[in-house]
Amino acid sequence: MKPIKNTDFGRTAEDYLTHRAGFPKSLFEKLKCEGIGLKNQLITDRGTGTGSLALGFASTGSQVTAIDPYASMLDAARGIAQQADLAVKFQVASAEQTQLPAQSMDIVSAGQCWHWFDRPTACKEIARILKPNRNHRLLRLATLTGKFS
Repeated sequence: MKPIKNTDFGRTAEDYLTHRAGFPKSLFEKLKCEGIGLKNQLITDRGTGTGSLALGFASTGSQVTAIDPYASMLDAARGIAQQADLAVKFQVASAEQTQLPAQSMDIVSAGQCWHWFDRPTACKEIARILKPNRNHRLLRLATLTGKFS
């Protein structure tokens, strides 16, 4: 992720939990129709923050690895996952260097954080960790209006 002067998103975990509503169930239903978020599908959510997207995918039965550079964000997500009895693997890492094995993921997601990434490097990492012959889609989830495309 791009370094941001004097910003530590880890210190904002409680604010994110309080003020970010997360993604609606209808998003995950629509994504399943597109073949994303299926049971046992291997998904990594980069820049997961408090886990809104990762936890939604886990609730569909996907096997999710949630990655964020801030341990306190992952701690907040882990707490929600435990309360909801959702199995998610949490890992401190950046979107550009996930530390995941090559060709290990079916889907790579990033909810509301793409603008913080070093995009060329993040794209190289996506190509490295995706299994061969996978569709590459970038779904911008920053603004939800009820229609998903």
